[in-house]
Amino acid sequence: MKKKSKECKKLSVVAVLGVVASTAAFAGSGNMVHNSANNNTMTEVMTIEQVRGLSDNSPVIVRGYLLRQNGENSYVFQDNTGTINVEIDAEDWNGMNVAPSDYVEIWGEVDKNGASMVEIDVSAMKKL
Repeated sequence: MKKKSKECKKLSVVAVLGVVASTAAFAGSGNMVHNSANNNTMTEVMTIEQVRGLSDNSPVIVRGYLLRQNGENSYVFQDNTGTINVEIDAEDWNGMNVAPSDYVEIWGEVDKNGASMVEIDVSAMKKL
């Protein structure tokens, strides 16, 4: 009986180590972000190119630069795959000042206005 118990313990230790190793690998990927702006879900950081292929109202997180204001609440956002318009309402700034050289993370959702017009409706952002 003791022999089986030792084998079970060994298997349990191996299983636990496997779970710990896979969790550490996942946590180190850097692609998943806790998205408190979208019902505390986990959302993958995406590129502008990926965002353009999503359906309307899809939750997104993007990282890049706010280049310039393009209208009252509209701004041009850029990452290494392109540019997209983002809508940032006054309350979403939270008193933050952002320069074109500041690297930011934006949480929001896709806003499709027709076949070719894709924007991000921003719900929160932070400087990185």
